[in-house]
Amino acid sequence: MRAKMVKRLPALARARTKRKDTQNWVLFVVATGTLLSAAAGSMVNVALPSIGRDLNVTLSDSRWIVQGFLLGVAVTLLQWGRASDMLGHGRLYLVGIGFFSLAALACGLVTSFAWLVFFRVVQAFGAGMAMATGPALVTTSVLPKRRGRAMGILSTSTYVGLTVGPPAAGAIVSVLDWRWIFFLNVPVGVIIIALGLKLLPPKMVSDNKGKFDWAGGLALMAALPLLLLALSEGPRGTVPPGGAYAMAGAGIAGLVGFVAWQRRSGHALLDLGLFRSRLFTGAVLSALGNYVALFMIILMMPFYLEEALGLTPKQSGMVLSVQPLVMALVAAPSGWLSDHWGSRGPATLGMLVLAAGLVFLALPADTENIWLPVAALAVVGLGTGMFISPNSSALMGAAPKRLQGVAGAIMAQARILGMLLGVAVATTLFHILGGRTGAPWGGVELRALRLVLFAAAGVALISAAMAAMRGSKRS
Repeated sequence: MRAKMVKRLPALARARTKRKDTQNWVLFVVATGTLLSAAAGSMVNVALPSIGRDLNVTLSDSRWIVQGFLLGVAVTLLQWGRASDMLGHGRLYLVGIGFFSLAALACGLVTSFAWLVFFRVVQAFGAGMAMATGPALVTTSVLPKRRGRAMGILSTSTYVGLTVGPPAAGAIVSVLDWRWIFFLNVPVGVIIIALGLKLLPPKMVSDNKGKFDWAGGLALMAALPLLLLALSEGPRGTVPPGGAYAMAGAGIAGLVGFVAWQRRSGHALLDLGLFRSRLFTGAVLSALGNYVALFMIILMMPFYLEEALGLTPKQSGMVLSVQPLVMALVAAPSGWLSDHWGSRGPATLGMLVLAAGLVFLALPADTENIWLPVAALAVVGLGTGMFISPNSSALMGAAPKRLQGVAGAIMAQARILGMLLGVAVATTLFHILGGRTGAPWGGVELRALRLVLFAAAGVALISAAMAAMRGSKRS
């Protein structure tokens, strides 16, 4: 028996080496795609003024270039997650990257604003495929003891892309043309697909067969846009209050109907059994709260820096880059720590640090010391970076292998819904408290900002409590 074990040792060693190589290549492909996609997405925001001038549209209208994309992603994430669990995560990931790149080419070739918005929505379908399947692809490839580290590397890739994207876009727009922001997505997509075809294992197909819930998918695509549009347009005043309430009510009623259908469907789009896990539910709600708090300040800070402190847009951009830079530095080490200590402690501590950074940011709101908001944003980035990787690892680890695509879609859905909720809450609070933008700020605006930041800190504290109470299982 001992002799047989000795003979088997080289084969076992080769198997472990092969699995480790597979993990590394899968992580490399998805991290590269995440970095390049995040950079490409952040470039579009910088190009909006140039697009508006070229296509003769107002700033208010040009936001649909971004908002149409977000809505397109949000209403299809769950469908793509379920489809990837049925067809294979690797297969749908590469299809999504190809779809995204082809739609980007169309965006660069259009001559009218309407067609640009249309192809941005089409592009969102490809982005949704990649966003839902990327985390699932990594989670099903790496060992559980390395999952936090892997999620940390993906988070770092996102924040590096968000950091380098805006300055790169500024250089491209000033030297070439805004259309090149979209054209450059094509070679990026080709690179990612080529890497995937060469480095991903040839068979990354799920054994989770079954029927696709077409009725549930269509119901979700009808209900979710109504709710998201009410959240995004109601606070802006572009939809009358009565209309916004009606849209929100119809959207909520549609989602309630969707959930009721999922409970009865024999091949549900969303397996509600996932939410029986306190770990999974707590991770989803914590992620939602994190993005609500984060986007409350992401919305308000440019106005504060430029209209209260008098910074130029370039200076404001430099200050705002501190936050994603710190997040990029912290995300991977935090994920590594969660592999050794579990996810609950680092995630809870991260949200507490985020709350402290938001309070810190609120205190000097009536000063002209630029280094105070810089330091506060660094603390905010530190807390968010500490939280994201352990929480993502816990969320994906709490879902069974056959539902990894759906879990990845829910994680991305929490991010997008948190973004929209954060913007809506911050806008509503700021205006209710008497704040106005478009002119130099006075005491009213500074007090309104302070209360918005305290509200964001409160959301972060609630999320910290949910992270702490979600269970003690190491993940």
